[in-house]
Amino acid sequence: MENQQLWKQFISGNMIAADTLDTKIAESWKFCSRAEVDPYLTKPQKILSTAELLDKQQQYRNLIKVVRDQIKMVESSFVLEKPVFILTDEIGNILWRAGNIQAKEHANEFYFREGTMWTELNVGTNAIGIALRTKRDEHVTSEEHYAYESRQWSCSASPILDEEGNVLGVLDISTLHNDSAKDALLLLTLLTQRISNILIREDLERQKELLQYCMLHQSNELLCDTHFKLVSVPEKDSNRFELGSNVHEYIDTKTIYKSEKIYFKNKLIGYKMKIFTKNPKTNRNYYPGVPTANKAYSKFLDRVLRIAGSSLPIHLFGESGTGKEVLARTIHYNSAVKDGPLVAINCGAINQNLLESELFGYAPGAFTGSNAKGQKGKIEQADGGTLFLDEIESMSSQMQTALLRVIEEKKIVPINGKPRKVSFCLITASNQDLKTLVQQKKFREDLFYRIYVCPVQIPPLRERKEDIRQLIAAFCKKKSWYLNWQEELYDISCTYSWYGNIREFNNFLERLYLFYELQQPTEEQIRQLIEAGALSPSNQKKEVDPIPSDANHSLPLRNKSTEAKKLQETLESNHYHISKTATELCISRTTLYRKMKKYGLNRD
Repeated sequence: MENQQLWKQFISGNMIAADTLDTKIAESWKFCSRAEVDPYLTKPQKILSTAELLDKQQQYRNLIKVVRDQIKMVESSFVLEKPVFILTDEIGNILWRAGNIQAKEHANEFYFREGTMWTELNVGTNAIGIALRTKRDEHVTSEEHYAYESRQWSCSASPILDEEGNVLGVLDISTLHNDSAKDALLLLTLLTQRISNILIREDLERQKELLQYCMLHQSNELLCDTHFKLVSVPEKDSNRFELGSNVHEYIDTKTIYKSEKIYFKNKLIGYKMKIFTKNPKTNRNYYPGVPTANKAYSKFLDRVLRIAGSSLPIHLFGESGTGKEVLARTIHYNSAVKDGPLVAINCGAINQNLLESELFGYAPGAFTGSNAKGQKGKIEQADGGTLFLDEIESMSSQMQTALLRVIEEKKIVPINGKPRKVSFCLITASNQDLKTLVQQKKFREDLFYRIYVCPVQIPPLRERKEDIRQLIAAFCKKKSWYLNWQEELYDISCTYSWYGNIREFNNFLERLYLFYELQQPTEEQIRQLIEAGALSPSNQKKEVDPIPSDANHSLPLRNKSTEAKKLQETLESNHYHISKTATELCISRTTLYRKMKKYGLNRD
């Protein structure tokens, strides 16, 4: 009961409440809070599609088989009440589940099932997530979980390790409304050790058979084991590929390759692979957008292609929906680094607390909830290619400073890691005028001068309405939609300003196709569909926080009491559901926590 009160205080903004807990649980709670994990979530963000899950289960079919067989042999030895057995891969995706029917049905209510990523970042503090990070056996009681739905479960998790100590997966036992999982931890440990030994023995046997295959077959192809580690490389490619490395390090979405399975006595022992030259579609005239019919925009594209030939930083500025990503791809695939990677990241779509690790990466075990193997950041991934930072104006001052240092020093420092040199072409983009933001002290002046070397102002769609006809034709071709009223559609479309630009226009075409695929609509019906998704400057409303800012300390006490009253009413109407309350008040969860703490509105 005491932990229940601590949890309520903590999620209401009292961070100190966690300090009385076990250190690993307290650190995990604080990480979840910083990452803005919703304690009341019922559907995690990362869930594999059916196709992705089937691919994963096929990839890990031997691990699943061994685990299933071993559990079947010892299941009667466990003394458990309403148990669920869970197997995840090395990053926390649930691959297999078995156990009590009633417990499984309850687990389904919050997606504790195959396909869900069960990490601290995705579902809050839990035994699987901590075990992935620590590589040790872990137990989390019901009241130590961070997410409300998980607090009805007690969980024990044990990692399955290979011969080098790398995590192959995690086996978890979770029990509903009881703590019998804790008593099963020792037996669970013995079980995962047995599973590890079986897998290691099978892997050594496969490696032995693969080496025999290598000796008997001289091949001009790459040979990999079942973990895709290179065991044989043709002499002509010895400088290109490193033995022992994962072959997927040399493959990206543009790489053309063929793969063939190697069998010995009807058992898969490895793969033969051949990697060809990358897709040669990149040339001086590469443009992934719809061909333009506008002379001014054609000259604009010529200028973009000319800029692409340089190695100078490029900044794209234009209204929302004008096609910044298309232009970024145009620049990259017409540049000197076109054979390198194009790494894009939307700075506005990522929580600022997580942006640092996303950009710079982190060393193994850098922080609670991190991947035990570490993670290469987006900047390092762009080494030898192009880094595209969209919505750069949304970067915090701290991240602007860090980016400036990377541009100046040409090296990055992962969290808890060592400096690494990087070389990349930089493209940035914004929806707002950076000059104005600099004048308003909202964007660093020194960073502005580093990235605003080749500014590119993207014309809006209303300045090149000839391309509306091109967009209609391209859409119809994509959908195999043959209509004899394109000209009428074009004429009506040209009477609108399209302040959402190409994105807004394509959205309209999708609605049109949905409702009038087989018949021609009237002019009024077309206009209704256009206006259904239109938002012109004349009717745009400025978003206003209904609760005054904390910075306004001069507010009279009466107004501050009104603010507190509004907060309390909204919290109560939403049963203290933080995300729903924040959304209704049009403020962030962090701001809501701060205001709750300020007015002492923690739920008792």
